[in-house]
Amino acid sequence: MAQLCRHVAELAALNTKVVVVSFGSSPLGRAWLDETREPFTLWLDPERAAYRAYGLEHSLLRSWAPRVWWRYAQLMLTGRKWRGIQGDSGQLGGDFIVDRNGVIHLAYRSHDPTGRPPVSRVLDTLRRLNGASR
Repeated sequence: MAQLCRHVAELAALNTKVVVVSFGSSPLGRAWLDETREPFTLWLDPERAAYRAYGLEHSLLRSWAPRVWWRYAQLMLTGRKWRGIQGDSGQLGGDFIVDRNGVIHLAYRSHDPTGRPPVSRVLDTLRRLNGASR
């Protein structure tokens, strides 16, 4: 998400609205947006209906693998705060590009909490949808 935030101007030029969906509480979600300074919309889904609808997995084993701990340690070394475990730590996320008609053009289901598609893939998909070139 932080990498995508660096492309806010291009996202706006591509007429793209980024929505962060979280099953956390409003104060925690707001704190995350404030900390990361991401100008995105936050939707709360405490019942995880969207998670189920998009086929997002649950895995405690993958959520707490050494690779994940290593990534969290790297983030804390850059100044990110550890907020402790909030909610269901085994719920995995994903990234999706959905057009205004509800058609999914990119579906990336995270293998673990650190998994995200390359920003270049996200931007290339958006450019293609908008008929834009680099």
